[in-house]
Amino acid sequence: MKRNSKLLIIILFGFLISFASCTDEDLDDLFGDPVEKFLGTWRCEEVGSISGGGWNYQVIITRNPANSAEILIQNFNLQGDSERARALITGNNMTIEKQLICDDTIEIQGSGTFSNGEVNFSYTTNDGATLESFTGRFYKP
Repeated sequence: MKRNSKLLIIILFGFLISFASCTDEDLDDLFGDPVEKFLGTWRCEEVGSISGGGWNYQVIITRNPANSAEILIQNFNLQGDSERARALITGNNMTIEKQLICDDTIEIQGSGTFSNGEVNFSYTTNDGATLESFTGRFYKP
């Protein structure tokens, strides 16, 4: 009997540890809409491999009406309010598939991850003359 109670305690302990490993973000993805957490007005802080750092500007992220799993990032790469980059959302991940913005003059692609209320990302731009890499984050002040 004593042996069975030790085994039961070990099983219960393992069961409790498995629950502790889930974060709220994991549960949101299982039961909610993963796009929802990306939507809204964000500050963008980024650093370019050529243009340097100190870039801080506003972006507005909305759901793409043509694809409910995609977002549209207004003012992406500080290209103006009329410019929107598309990104596919899967769980906490954002994928900016290769696409053209700014009257088809700048090719972009990259990725990012939502964690702790912000999105950390990296992407490249290519205007035909210059290839530049950017890293940064979207955050809500």
